[in-house]
Amino acid sequence: MIAVLALVALAVVVTLLAPVILTRGTWWLHRPQLALRLWLSALTIAAISLLLSVGIAAVIVATNTHAHGIGSPAAGLFAWCGLGIAGGVAALLAANAEPISAAKRRTDVAVTLLVARSTARTEHIGGQEVAYLQTADPIACSTADGRVLISTGVEDAMPPACVRAVIEHERAHVLGRHDFIGRVAALNAAAFPRLRTAREFRRTVALLIELVADDAAARVCGPATVCNALTLMDHVDPNPALELRAARLASSPVKSWPHRRHLAPILRSR
Repeated sequence: MIAVLALVALAVVVTLLAPVILTRGTWWLHRPQLALRLWLSALTIAAISLLLSVGIAAVIVATNTHAHGIGSPAAGLFAWCGLGIAGGVAALLAANAEPISAAKRRTDVAVTLLVARSTARTEHIGGQEVAYLQTADPIACSTADGRVLISTGVEDAMPPACVRAVIEHERAHVLGRHDFIGRVAALNAAAFPRLRTAREFRRTVALLIELVADDAAARVCGPATVCNALTLMDHVDPNPALELRAARLASSPVKSWPHRRHLAPILRSR
């Protein structure tokens, strides 16, 4: 039972302390990739600890059916409570996962129709397809199947270097599997709607993946170009977060402009 209690204590400690420690100060603004990994590690440690505690308790019950003492009954009680909690969490996940999945399916269908109807031309950059959509709407996003969508409204609003910075930002989302990380955060919040850590995890991860993508684009195109791209995007589609992200890059040390050979070549399809 000591191992079971230790695992439960570890899960509780990680769950309670993660939001306090990982949001302290401003270090995470300068190291978003590290912060994102630490948040994901905290979630993984807490989940694995709870699952292991229930599994060990179940093993204790199965192997000590006729044993006397308090250990086996306590393990049995914990195992049954753990299974009940796990069943409740599974029910919450099932109830909330379907609306999330349905919304994602509707979005995928809408994106597919939009690409089919409005694509003006396509390019391939570093393995990702970039589709330019003939619309004035401010569209700059990545899709679950690894495509990058840029509207001609965005393309016309900024110079080519800034357009490339926007593309590199979206490519970073694809390469980092940020769509999957966002869905994990959403399901975690759905499973524990009253848990502060789950809400903090979803909110913080949504910001961190944007900062990680900004930094990835800055390493390719230069921080000044990405800063300008964010500022121009804020003019096209006003959003206070874009202004704050641009200010973050503007205040960071500007690295030397990378050589053009670091840019993935553009292969035009049509």
